[in-house]
Amino acid sequence: MIKQKQTTRSDCNKHIIKREHYTRKNGLWKPKKPFNTKEEADAWIKKYKLYGYSSYICKVCDKWHIGMKKKI
Repeated sequence: MIKQKQTTRSDCNKHIIKREHYTRKNGLWKPKKPFNTKEEADAWIKKYKLYGYSSYICKVCDKWHIGMKKKI
């Protein structure tokens, strides 16, 4: 088993961690679930009733991810 390096908030601030591609879970940064198309990501949002979330294209992996909508 490969042990992941635990990262800190300062790593995120130094732009080592790209927030659009990673999510923080249990003190570790893990890649977000990728989807091949916007339709797949939107279907996931609808299936799990993730109100307040939307799909977006990731600049890191060129796949679609789900993230919270920004409040205006």
